[in-house]
Amino acid sequence: MYLFLCFATLFGMLAILWKYNRPGIIVFAFTLQWVQVVAYVIWMNVKEKPIDFLSKNAPNALLVACLGLLLMAFIISRGVSKLPVYSDQDFQKQASLVNKKKLLILYIISTLFLSSIGFVFGNTSGLAQMLVTVSLFKWIFFIWYGVIVWLSKKNRMVLIVILAYEFISGLYSYFSSFKEVLFYTIIVSLTFIKQITFRQFINFLLISVSLLFVFVTWTAVKGGYREFLNQGSRMQVVNVSKSEALSKIGEKVQTISWNQYQASMTMSLYRIQYILHLTKVMDRIPKIMPHENGKLWWENVSFVFTPRILFPEKSIYEPSKKTNKYTGFKYAGLQKGAAFSLGYFADSYVDFGFIGMFLPLSLLALFIVLIYRTFYNMHQLNLVFRFAIINVTLYNFISFEADGLFLFGRLCTNLLVFWILSKTVFPTIQKWLYE
Repeated sequence: MYLFLCFATLFGMLAILWKYNRPGIIVFAFTLQWVQVVAYVIWMNVKEKPIDFLSKNAPNALLVACLGLLLMAFIISRGVSKLPVYSDQDFQKQASLVNKKKLLILYIISTLFLSSIGFVFGNTSGLAQMLVTVSLFKWIFFIWYGVIVWLSKKNRMVLIVILAYEFISGLYSYFSSFKEVLFYTIIVSLTFIKQITFRQFINFLLISVSLLFVFVTWTAVKGGYREFLNQGSRMQVVNVSKSEALSKIGEKVQTISWNQYQASMTMSLYRIQYILHLTKVMDRIPKIMPHENGKLWWENVSFVFTPRILFPEKSIYEPSKKTNKYTGFKYAGLQKGAAFSLGYFADSYVDFGFIGMFLPLSLLALFIVLIYRTFYNMHQLNLVFRFAIINVTLYNFISFEADGLFLFGRLCTNLLVFWILSKTVFPTIQKWLYE
């Protein structure tokens, strides 16, 4: 019954959102968030447990998650429905204006010199957050170049080399950043899919199985692999060379047993799902703790708009502390180099309960509409350039587990930085690419 509810939700979201020649990020974001909802049902099935085994509120959590995603999808769909839909000829014309070699050079330069710029200055200051946003340039140029290659059907080998490089270099990371290039590639492809044919369905199935295999394999090896990367320092750092890291991951992949794969599959479902926090919050509120009546979302918004340079006493963002308070769990925090988010759906429930929680979700959807429309209507920029900016700006919306503060903060920072650049730097870059 709950699987049917989840798949009906997916069908409803796709029916509402799917538009040919529109930025693929919206469909991708809702689909990925849906995966984190349905994974809980599959997890319980694999464990051969009833849906309410871990919490009597699991059915309620699944219901509000599905309804919330549908509501947000509907609001976003209506909010962008009046925007013009561009034809294939429009894309071809806009893509033909760009010098592909220059665009490739911009991607290479941004990859080599901007990718880690934010980490040089730390991650807590407002400046650092803006620099992290600037480091996303590479993905804008990647999407732009990928669309041109997609449309022209030329230089595909160059694109394959880029994909391989991003995937392999992403393995040389404490976090699984290799997923980013896969996700952005899917986002690009979603833009130009008119309808799902049998061939496309088979390709989608093969890609999904391949990605699932990669994710399960990564889950099986990453514990020991991360210990090797930080050399026992228990910090989220890399203290070995790239060749040593890649050699180690190859070694660990070769030694995985079938029992490890089975255990990894169960662990992967646990890590993918993000309904558990919502269920535990519902167990405790209002039975043990009262609703906060807007306190959490007020703190989320005020934290984002309080500049640390003017308010040096501003607290450090610690998602684990909030998660532990409202779920009753005892996750490690920043002192141990860990962070566990509560999730923006749980934030909304803590504040307003079953009915009221849909208000902040609706407002968040309207904010996403604002971002989408802002860049979509920047007609002075190349059409493909605009689509790339929208995809990158809204990329943080792909996670159901995203903490409300983090999600709102990243969306605000991305909007501010890319709006300023769209009015200043981007037109100059575009002019150079047109020459």
